[in-house]
Amino acid sequence: MKKSTLPNQTHMQSLKHVRKHELDSALEYFPQLSSGQPCRVLELGAGTGQQARHISDLGYKVSALDLPSSSYKDARQFHIDEYDGENLPFADETYDVIFSSNVLEHVVSIDKLLSETYRTLKPGGMAIHLIPSPACRLWSILAHYIWLMRRVTSRLMALTQNAAEAGDVPRTPQSRREWLGTLFPLRHGERGNTLTETYYFSKIYWLGKFRSNNFNVHTVSGNGLFYTMANATGAKLSINCRKALSRTLGSSCLIYVMTKNESSHA
Repeated sequence: MKKSTLPNQTHMQSLKHVRKHELDSALEYFPQLSSGQPCRVLELGAGTGQQARHISDLGYKVSALDLPSSSYKDARQFHIDEYDGENLPFADETYDVIFSSNVLEHVVSIDKLLSETYRTLKPGGMAIHLIPSPACRLWSILAHYIWLMRRVTSRLMALTQNAAEAGDVPRTPQSRREWLGTLFPLRHGERGNTLTETYYFSKIYWLGKFRSNNFNVHTVSGNGLFYTMANATGAKLSINCRKALSRTLGSSCLIYVMTKNESSHA
């Protein structure tokens, strides 16, 4: 029997609610639909396809891409085409909106991908990207050790209970990297390390990156939610509680809204 590659289901359920709220925040910047004129949207790194499906249900014409190695491959709920993470398999000026959520920080060849989004975005089109914030990076370091304590507690409880009572027992790390990732918070994205990611998640870094790839950034706003990359509380915090925490601890994602700087290619 093939071993399931699905992520932890508690994590999936928590992520579902968070991503739904984040998408609702991003949709405020989407162009309004008009009769007889389809609005074409491309989602990069679509994961399960939850957000792509919701955008499609609203009436947008949606294409979705992700890597063949996506950990959400077996949980897809929308048609997702696979690509190499750099080259977009579409003609020039195809899309009215290019959207991503918690994706760009994982892209190694970020300049290549941004040049591709520029190429495939229509004149007057919008690129809307959600990227983790410095606050998310910093709070995730502390949250990692809360997660670790919960993991150790679950293992200790399993020693005194039978399998049925113990429930979802964390598995033992299988490699050196898994042990390191269990004992210490590792970097989340593709640049820097656990501490320097604070800079690579900052507005300073991303505004410079977008502008150097010929985009005009019009809006940068918080997603109005607090969460960490450590998933320390799982599904225990409600969306309303996460909203309230964000007012003190900061938004965990920033929403960047931009258009093409077409004068640079004139």
